[in-house]
Amino acid sequence: MSFRYSYTATITKSGGTDENGDPIDGTPVQFNCDYQPSLNNININVAGSSVPVSYLVFVPTSCDISFNTGDEIECNGSKGTVALSIPYKFGKMIYVK
Repeated sequence: MSFRYSYTATITKSGGTDENGDPIDGTPVQFNCDYQPSLNNININVAGSSVPVSYLVFVPTSCDISFNTGDEIECNGSKGTVALSIPYKFGKMIYVK
């Protein structure tokens, strides 16, 4: 782990649905990231809609988790859901609402 990715976050993915169609809670998985709370109170454009962002996390290329819209993330006491995941040269940028 490099110095930049000094935070540990938790993602909880949906576990699908049971035989009654009720959602099944997913298993939380921890990963290292760079937590950026300074984006609080900005909006991003997602599929033509304005979405408020609580924070941004940068995830290194070594992380093999797929980040999907709606996945729950908690980092440094802040909880939210993935609004947008963008791959880039050094990993992924995850916008959390």
